[in-house]
Amino acid sequence: MEINYSGKSALIVDSKLEDLGTLRQILGRIGVGQIQVASSVNMALSLMREFSYDLCFAAYDMGKGEKNGLQLLHEANAEFIFPASSAYFLVVDPKDAELLFGSLENSPDTYLSKPFDQAKIRQRVEKLLRIKDAIKPIEQLLDDEHFDEVIEKSEVLIKHYPGLSIVLQRITGIALIRMRRFSQAKTLFLTLTEKRALPWAEVGKGIAYFNLGEYSQALTSLNHVVNQQHICVEAFTWLARTHQVRGELELAVALMRKAVMLQPTVPALQGELAELASQTAEWDIAKGAYQQAVRYARYSVFQSPKYYFGLVRALIQANAQRLPEIEDDVIRVLEDVVLDHPDNQEVMFRAKLINCDFYRLESDTSRLQQMLQQTWNFFLRMDVDSQCKWLDVMVDTAQGTDLEDMVQKRRKELSRSMIEKEWGKANYSAMTSFRGGDLDKAFQMFGRAHELLPSHTGIALNLVQAGIEKAKRGESALWILLSVRDVLSTISFGALPLKQQQRYQVLSARFVEQYNQLVGPPVDASGNDPLSQEL
Repeated sequence: MEINYSGKSALIVDSKLEDLGTLRQILGRIGVGQIQVASSVNMALSLMREFSYDLCFAAYDMGKGEKNGLQLLHEANAEFIFPASSAYFLVVDPKDAELLFGSLENSPDTYLSKPFDQAKIRQRVEKLLRIKDAIKPIEQLLDDEHFDEVIEKSEVLIKHYPGLSIVLQRITGIALIRMRRFSQAKTLFLTLTEKRALPWAEVGKGIAYFNLGEYSQALTSLNHVVNQQHICVEAFTWLARTHQVRGELELAVALMRKAVMLQPTVPALQGELAELASQTAEWDIAKGAYQQAVRYARYSVFQSPKYYFGLVRALIQANAQRLPEIEDDVIRVLEDVVLDHPDNQEVMFRAKLINCDFYRLESDTSRLQQMLQQTWNFFLRMDVDSQCKWLDVMVDTAQGTDLEDMVQKRRKELSRSMIEKEWGKANYSAMTSFRGGDLDKAFQMFGRAHELLPSHTGIALNLVQAGIEKAKRGESALWILLSVRDVLSTISFGALPLKQQQRYQVLSARFVEQYNQLVGPPVDASGNDPLSQEL
């Protein structure tokens, strides 16, 4: 089959303009119809948001402190702007290439090396395009999230193209993971890794093990990839999470420090390190990691208020004895989060809350009262849904101040509005059931409330607490604890107010203790319990 290059579009990404120009000339001579270029990852992402490309050629090395070509694929996939059916070529030295293909979902299709050779490039492109053409229906189904059809049609296609078996089984594994069919995914990846060394299959196996609660096996699979020095975001992330749920926070921090040394421009890794270091009270590490997460996530799909708020709280904790010296830095970060998330009233409200916390820690009564009044006035201007969501935090912030009575009065008024909302009704039912000792209904209704309003931290923590108590009874305990683990993983610890941070840490410790009692030696609980008021 003759390839119609004139109908193909290509994007070349390289900070070295001479190499970029050379590759552009080669693709032009081959006959590629449309060629565009970018000198940075962010520029490439901007183009990908506007145009669709059949081919992408990205240099791995884009310069010190700059996002690399592997990260471009990661961010494009996270943003769903680079179809699976398109071809991705990483331009990298052959001796480095072997360690850059360990990701299950974010590995390039193949690589090219410099100096460029037109004959070799044409041969590599033609070979990959023929493969892509054969599996295009499967990859389009994957892009469209028709996962059952992906699995079914991959099995049929393997019979026609046995030489593409590994490629198609990889796509099947991705579909199974996305469908949360972890037992089937584990079986598939086990079969693949028994036959040959496939780092991406080890990662897939580790993800499946983790989600099934088989943490020792997850450690074995993921450590196998990390210890071989593969540059793989997923391997480090899932390995750190495995240590975290086992209560091994110090190991998780050490691992993520290694990860960001290898890949300093990846905001997801910096953010993961910052969150973990916040939980171990290593505030200087957390502060530095949050700063890098904010820097490299800006204007990308990974930009998030949690990094800014986590940074401010880490700044405050790291400089608790010299707060006046960091006031300008705190204000600057809070201004940045508002500017980078325009028209987001919840971000503005949270920024004001942290300002209140800062003035309280400084014992600056005058400015605290002034900022509290501004925060309260802003709270009243928010829509009723947002007021209901942030009511508990507003109550905590106003406690012991002149505004406390006024806030408590508003709390009583809003309680009627909350009960009219589906999430509020479910949360009220759950609270009543929990206090009455009906843990089955409490867990069910907290789950319903969390499903309706997943961003409400208080409800999420209520669900975790009810789940842990229910798991103590033994019935479906493993399934319940896995559900609890997944809820805890959605909470951004570093950005939480102090009271919620304390509650999170106690519940996390209880989760680890309960899990170990279920599957292994019990872990002694220690420390004071700040859950002075149970549900």
